Amino acid sequence: MKYGILGTGDVAHAIATKLTELGHEVMMGARNATNEKAANWAKTNGERASHGTFADAARFGERVFNCVQGIHSLEALNAAGKENLNGKLLIDLANPYICKDGHISLDSRWSGTTSLGEEAQKILPDAKVVKTLNYLCNHLMVHPKQLPEAITGFYCGNDADAKAEVAVLLKDFGWEDTLDLGNISMSRYTEMLGAFWVAALSATGNMDWGIKLVR
Repeated sequence: MKYGILGTGDVAHAIATKLTELGHEVMMGARNATNEKAANWAKTNGERASHGTFADAARFGERVFNCVQGIHSLEALNAAGKENLNGKLLIDLANPYICKDGHISLDSRWSGTTSLGEEAQKILPDAKVVKTLNYLCNHLMVHPKQLPEAITGFYCGNDADAKAEVAVLLKDFGWEDTLDLGNISMSRYTEMLGAFWVAALSATGNMDWGIKLVR
């Protein structure tokens, strides 16, 4: 499978590296084709790794991950191009964080009665947006078994087949417990969990934890 990764930060690196380890071809996309982080990642991850612009990565991928920082996420999706994302599974990991006076909160434009996930689906009506993995640290996204107990991998989206694909991919990442929360409007709540993760990190100083739905 060919994957496009939008973004060059820690989350993008974790997802892209895991996908290459699983045998997939991966292109990391940035605002410009000469992005140093993307170029260095491609250089150190073998022949299945490459890099380019957001549009290049979206065009390349049969599936696409949005790993761009939330406040820049919609800009990146527009740069990727509707024509390159139409009909494709877009796995959205972005959170609408804003940082002010040392505090991180959710941007009011995309919280409460809407979400960044919903906005992504709105601007890309022909893409199949699925929100997942936005509520824990990047290394646990792809190595959840580093924790002593199984944690729950939540996901949501409007397309049932796309969600089924994400559920399989989460299993490939090592997730033993996953849960379909419903349509893309449920990303309001996974994005709130993303904000809760920041609060808990601040309180504990520890990134190595996850959420388990006991049922």
